[in-house]
Amino acid sequence: MNYKSVNIVLFLFLAISLSTYAQKGSNRIDKEFPTPISFPFDFLGNYSGNLRVSNATGTLANHPTEFSIKETETKGEFVYSISYFIGKEKQAINYQLRTIDQDKGFYAIKDDSGMEFTAIQIENILYSTVEIDNTILFTTLHFTNDEKVRLNIFLSEKVTVNKKNKNQAKSANIVLMQKAVFSKVYN
Repeated sequence: MNYKSVNIVLFLFLAISLSTYAQKGSNRIDKEFPTPISFPFDFLGNYSGNLRVSNATGTLANHPTEFSIKETETKGEFVYSISYFIGKEKQAINYQLRTIDQDKGFYAIKDDSGMEFTAIQIENILYSTVEIDNTILFTTLHFTNDEKVRLNIFLSEKVTVNKKNKNQAKSANIVLMQKAVFSKVYN
């Protein structure tokens, strides 16, 4: 084989390799970053799963849990509920989800007790952070393309630090974590 033939073979090998790699890369990217969903419309319905409650010592409890989200008669308003089963007792918390600016992902959430807070939806995940006294509650609801909803709740307590050090960052330690994966239920 002469020098020119070797270059042509190398060029063809590189072109085919890059083409194959690009196709594999696009498939991989599609799986990592799937097609956007229409929140919350693509997720209306009922879901079930288990809620695991943990702290630094390990798992404290594992409760059967239901999640549902429904559209109300008012445009831009939805109701979602999370029901925990502790033994035979069902405890439900209902939330009203109101659209503030769907294009920017801004929502308002109001719970049963009347507490209202904001949330933002970024890449199919609804994020909210609430501070009450010295407690911070950080919640995510992740809506996936495989008809699952993942709930994460982190309860943190603020840490009092040395007030003499003016450069001290404010911090909080997670004291309780709740996680659930809900799968869509078809009746």
